[in-house]
Amino acid sequence: MAALAITAALTGCNPTKAMNGTDFSQTNQVDVQPGMVLRVDTPGVGVTLTAGGDSRVEVSATGNYSDKAPQVSATKTGDTATVTAGCSGSCDLQLHITVPATMQVQVKSGNSEIVADGLGGKLDLRTGNGAITTRRTTGPLSLHSGNGQVKLTDSRSPQADVSTTAGAVDATFAAAPTSVNISTKSGAVDLSVPKGAGYSIDAHSTGSTPEVDLPNDRNAAHSLTVATANGGLHIH
Repeated sequence: MAALAITAALTGCNPTKAMNGTDFSQTNQVDVQPGMVLRVDTPGVGVTLTAGGDSRVEVSATGNYSDKAPQVSATKTGDTATVTAGCSGSCDLQLHITVPATMQVQVKSGNSEIVADGLGGKLDLRTGNGAITTRRTTGPLSLHSGNGQVKLTDSRSPQADVSTTAGAVDATFAAAPTSVNISTKSGAVDLSVPKGAGYSIDAHSTGSTPEVDLPNDRNAAHSLTVATANGGLHIH
């Protein structure tokens, strides 16, 4: 499978210092074909993903800086497209990326929020210290945050694998998922799924008694596995 990579790296980023600096805005675009994978690597840069045209990835970088202006570039060699963004001084940078609705996307953010809205491809979103928010997704989800809340809204994704080290998980499904696996070491979990589908439920909480408002059918085609070491747990 061809790979499309988007990389954004910041050196010495100091958002507080940069807030009163010079505004920055730049756009880039890369033509893509079906079957490509979008890879986003953004240490210190917030990322918002939305659905766009079928043949193009568009990147809008906005923010401000107090020293040297951020450097943003987009290149393509063969089946690989690369976008780089970074700054050598103090800056605050955000990326807004539009992708084909069914494109597979992988995002790795070291210390910022990730938002994905209206996407239908497989999503693998990871951040070390930041929230992850998905809205109206229809493809499989793999969401992992080291320290931040994970929230799924109006999801129609068939599978979801969600984990946090320290952060709550709030997941609402508009269509019955085939498989949901949620784990957090420190944080409450609230999982809402359509009633009447039939679910095999495995719920564990070290610090509290799980609250499950749905019948548990071990032979059901839909499975919900939820575990938290320190926090409330509600499945309904």
